[in-house]
Amino acid sequence: MLAMVALSALMGAACGSGGASDAGPVPGRPSTTLAPAEPAGPTTSGPSPTVTGSAGGAGSAGGAGGSAPPTMAPVGQGVTTDVVLWFVRGETLETVTRAVPRVPGIGAEAVKALLAGPTTTEARAGFTSAVPGETRFLGLAIDAGGIAKVDLSRDFESGGGSLGLTLRLAQVTCTVNQFPTVKGVRFALAGQLVSVFSGNGIVLDEPVTCDSYREVRGRPFAGIWPFATRVELDAYAAGPDRTYRDPVPTAREFAAKYVGMDDPVDFPARSTGPGAVEVPIGPRYGEGRTPLPNPQATFGVLLRQLGAQDASGPWTVVEAVAFNILVTTPKPLERIGSPVRVTGQALAFEGNVVVQVKEDGMLAAQSLGRGFVTGGGDTLRPYGGGIAFRSPSRPAGAIVFAENSVADGIGIVRAAVVRVRF
Repeated sequence: MLAMVALSALMGAACGSGGASDAGPVPGRPSTTLAPAEPAGPTTSGPSPTVTGSAGGAGSAGGAGGSAPPTMAPVGQGVTTDVVLWFVRGETLETVTRAVPRVPGIGAEAVKALLAGPTTTEARAGFTSAVPGETRFLGLAIDAGGIAKVDLSRDFESGGGSLGLTLRLAQVTCTVNQFPTVKGVRFALAGQLVSVFSGNGIVLDEPVTCDSYREVRGRPFAGIWPFATRVELDAYAAGPDRTYRDPVPTAREFAAKYVGMDDPVDFPARSTGPGAVEVPIGPRYGEGRTPLPNPQATFGVLLRQLGAQDASGPWTVVEAVAFNILVTTPKPLERIGSPVRVTGQALAFEGNVVVQVKEDGMLAAQSLGRGFVTGGGDTLRPYGGGIAFRSPSRPAGAIVFAENSVADGIGIVRAAVVRVRF
């Protein structure tokens, strides 16, 4: 049976994220500022690893500045793109994804969508807003240093205790700070730059970032597939569909639709805790697509019920672990930038492990960027390298480490999948 990787880290990490101009389309993310510190690799001796990478992949998201391709809206409504909005649930903030018009002032559209409040579906899922409903958007501009000035009507500071005021400031700050051109946020009310906010005396004389509000940011959603946000899971749970109410077919579909394994075989599942299951998966075919006489499990799909833990609760994949592909970095829910540094140990055909960076919503043939690292071809050996990827349009995704089939070099034999944040 596959060794179970502890899942506590999945639920414990915090989420984050010339002259003056408005917040236009998100440009490519500069790796010099967002790449994580290079971690120490494994100490196991072995040949020097090699790596290649490219910011792209078959079916990967394209578009100006590396953002996702526009979604064609119904006739008369124009073209849209996805942005992340921060709303309140309980006493903390969580994210939702919203389609807004794809225009040069995309940052302004994100703030307008935030001020409009949660949708009916989001409200049913428990989302609210601490921003007063009367608040009007007056403008947004970014100076040469990347400081965004958000201008709102004075209704924005009316009413609310210290928690409510902090939450509303965090909602706007985190929504604007998702764009890599924005290094900090200042607030203006009716055109006047704010140094002290409301009668509670919240000091805002310096730019703030989403990290300034860690104390009110909720934990990130841990799911990779098929639900990548709490809103998606809750909306599905409220409907009649039964497809993902059973962990075994959910794991099998993950292996086929997300990883890309041809008609995967599932093996007896085992419970790993309350609302947690591991489903072993293996390939069905060998060379020439000949059915294997004795299929074997090659990796395990780890699933959780992150909602109701009963027969009605949908199952979400949170990780995949492989016998012969061990991942040291990045850690689950670690924040990454391009190029992302990957390390671990692997035993694969000719030592080659294909690495893909995906954002939420991508399937088997899609990636933000892909490359390969080299471990051992005869025994487990260390690998390490950097994989470049295009700027994502969503706040989270996953890295897929896969061994391809010896027979055709395309089919997937095994895979390890790690949830990451951007």
